Amino acid sequence: MKITLRKVKPGEEEIIVRYHEMTPEISDFIRLASRSGNRMEGMKDETKQVYYFAPEDVYYFESVDGMLYACLEKEVYRLRDKLEDIIYQYEEYGFVRCTRTMALNLYRVEWLKSQPEGRILAALQNGEKVIISRKYAETLRRRLKEGNRKSGGNDEKRTET
Repeated sequence: MKITLRKVKPGEEEIIVRYHEMTPEISDFIRLASRSGNRMEGMKDETKQVYYFAPEDVYYFESVDGMLYACLEKEVYRLRDKLEDIIYQYEEYGFVRCTRTMALNLYRVEWLKSQPEGRILAALQNGEKVIISRKYAETLRRRLKEGNRKSGGNDEKRTET
């Protein structure tokens, strides 16, 4: 594979990919280039300094007063993105919507417990607890079942009547 780099004048940078056939390597490169190397960018409100972190380090995303925050084990960063975009972009990292304003990283959940009225209580590895609303509880259950099948569970298809 030939790589050509060319410095350009200030403005919008561009990556052009030429290929005969879409291969897994080219797909990986495109995914990497479009996500800035799977690193997220956020700011701490008090310092206004930009920090970089991996999406798998995020316990949950929460939207408060129109601002989106990434909550890590001990840090909180403000993001420029919208919750819907984050969920779509980082779904493969285990993020699932748990309320209208929050998305939870399933890989950071220590345990789940059913609650009255169809809600679910999730305890995170950092000690925080989050309620999954009944509106999103079924989606969570479905994702957990799908994950179990993908990780070597029973591949048999079931139909419910």
